[in-house]
Amino acid sequence: FMIYFTYFYLGSPFWIFVLSHAVYFYTFFLWKPFTGHIIPRLKKKSRSRLIRLISSCRPVFLWGIPALNLAVFWLRWHNIAVLIFVAVLWYFALVVYTTADKLHREQINIARISGRFAGIRKAFYYLVRSIPVIGKKKEAFRALSGVSLEIGEGMFGLLGPNGAGKTTLMRIICGILSQSYGKIDINGIDVTEKREELQSLIGYLPQEFGMYENLTAWEFLNYQAVLKGLTDRKDREKMVEKVLGMVHMEDNRNQAISSFSGGMKQRIGIAQVLLHLPRILVVDEPTAGLDPRERIRFRNLLVELSRERVVIFSTHIIEDIYSSCNRVAVLNKGSLIYLDDPSRMVETAEGHVWQFEIGPEELEQIRKEMMIVHHMRDGSKIRVRSLSGTKPHPQAKTVRPTLEDSYLWLLGTGGAE
Repeated sequence: FMIYFTYFYLGSPFWIFVLSHAVYFYTFFLWKPFTGHIIPRLKKKSRSRLIRLISSCRPVFLWGIPALNLAVFWLRWHNIAVLIFVAVLWYFALVVYTTADKLHREQINIARISGRFAGIRKAFYYLVRSIPVIGKKKEAFRALSGVSLEIGEGMFGLLGPNGAGKTTLMRIICGILSQSYGKIDINGIDVTEKREELQSLIGYLPQEFGMYENLTAWEFLNYQAVLKGLTDRKDREKMVEKVLGMVHMEDNRNQAISSFSGGMKQRIGIAQVLLHLPRILVVDEPTAGLDPRERIRFRNLLVELSRERVVIFSTHIIEDIYSSCNRVAVLNKGSLIYLDDPSRMVETAEGHVWQFEIGPEELEQIRKEMMIVHHMRDGSKIRVRSLSGTKPHPQAKTVRPTLEDSYLWLLGTGGAE
């Protein structure tokens, strides 16, 4: 209908010119879904033939349809100057589009181009990259990709390197961010449908949070309780007393928050979250920056709180997960690569952890060839512990993996095994 309406029905040269672009773009808009529906339904032999045919036809359509349009314009306009201007503009845009697509698809580093006419090619590629819409192409960023898991009562650990998507997942669970696809259910209720009602069940402690440090712990929590709607004085004081006891800070209630250590401030943060008695407690990197003693205290506090609620605990410190969590999910580059008991995670690296001794002069070469977990000088030799799918050295022997070995192995293999 669009072809008939544009090329046979319309009499206005201007509208023929405008709508011919719509026909052109709509042809390529339908191209991908059409081939996506047809190709999977064909037999394997017919499928390969059709793929070759489609691949060869696409450039014909891409460059041929403008030529047909130009022929139509010539028959309607009879103005060679305008026709040449339109032809130059149209094909220049096509050259920019196809070049930008090539740069994006092949990940060409323009700065490293060498050979004949390298300077001209670089200048042209930089020009293409600077043209908006048809020239600039950015890779769509996905913080999470197809993460599917179920979280039950107790401590649930989220483990992964910085930038793996842990904080994004936790913010989606809390309703701070909205997911592009998929859904989150709490007790079978879709979060997007009952967002406000379900948010009252969730307490969230981010990695970095602010407090009025000139106030005492009691004054700060009393003020936060007012903001949370606890207007009755007796009920409010009773609740503040309760949450201080839950985080073991009763003896420090009258001290200024500015005098607290990092771990004590984290406990006050947890107390603030507990004021409305959430059934789900989400804690993002709570032990980062704490000394070992404070980290153990805070970890034990979360275990205590998990007896009556779900605690989702994000960290990149493996020891915290192993010591406290019933289940662990490992994220890497936005994907879920492991979901199970932390103690079973060790089995994933079984047979892939090697230990051997080398001379100091071999260390640099070994570093390039394999992932070294750690190395230590032992007399004149260096004892190396490494991860490898095959025997990395003639003297190498397999050793029992640790949780750290398994974690690094999962990150290295992407959970493929």
